[in-house]
Amino acid sequence: MSNNENSKVALVTGSSTGIGFETCLALARSGFVTCATLRDKKKSGNLEKIARNENLQIKVFDMDVDKDNSVYDTIEKIITEFGKINVLVNNAGYGLFGALEDFSMDEIKNQFETNVFGVIRVIRGVLPTMRQQKSGIIINISSLSGLAGIPTQSAYCATKFAVEGLSEALSFELEPFGIKLILIEPGVINTEFVKDLIVPPNKYEIDKSGALVNPSYNNKKRHSLSPYSNTVDKFLSFYYTAMSHAPHPRVVANEIIRAIASSSSRENGSTPLRSTVGNDSKEYSKLKKGLSDRDFHELLKKNLLK
Repeated sequence: MSNNENSKVALVTGSSTGIGFETCLALARSGFVTCATLRDKKKSGNLEKIARNENLQIKVFDMDVDKDNSVYDTIEKIITEFGKINVLVNNAGYGLFGALEDFSMDEIKNQFETNVFGVIRVIRGVLPTMRQQKSGIIINISSLSGLAGIPTQSAYCATKFAVEGLSEALSFELEPFGIKLILIEPGVINTEFVKDLIVPPNKYEIDKSGALVNPSYNNKKRHSLSPYSNTVDKFLSFYYTAMSHAPHPRVVANEIIRAIASSSSRENGSTPLRSTVGNDSKEYSKLKKGLSDRDFHELLKKNLLK
């Protein structure tokens, strides 16, 4: 792989599938030396095959964002090999979907470990280099669930709201060093995110695959369901249908490339902090600002809990 001093180096977390996968390809096709990081390097085969076929500068690294040593050792390897990190895309994450009371505290802590503390670890790892460079772009993949409290996503929304607040506050700290921070806020995107969902088993009439389980005509099963089953079942029915018609993750990757180009051409003070992706994210972000809390709450009930 070329070690051209003029090349820009990007680090992407959660690169095995979906948004991370497409972002790695988009960055490499745009001329970046792209460091694709994955918790399980065995899942890199498809990405590396495309890179070879298209002669893209993509190198795969092991990184578990839940572990300090894994994050800091990998970042050190990248800096040793390439001398810099110009762009960080914090994409690694997963979702807990279900009622808060139906999850254990350990499951909720694990959700924060990856979605929040993982983001913080990687940012802390790249900041010394970016400060020394006096430049850099940090892109945190948030969500529509970081803009609005979505039914059945109390734990997941909490992590994405945390990333939003972290990013807003951190932008002030980084601005004097020429480091820019961008939030990308996708709505529902047709990725393998759904395969990694953690939904409490045997609690609801619909499982994480969208299949009907524990049918209500079986009274014994019905009585064993979560007291929140009615709300969760309604949302999961909506979500799995929406997922099947949702945009390809390539649209998020393309927006990341656009945001990098826009940010690179602007002064620090005018850097766009947020970019919504998808009609649902754009629509709900506007409605959240324009409606009263009560009216917005009722709108989500009407649209998402049919």
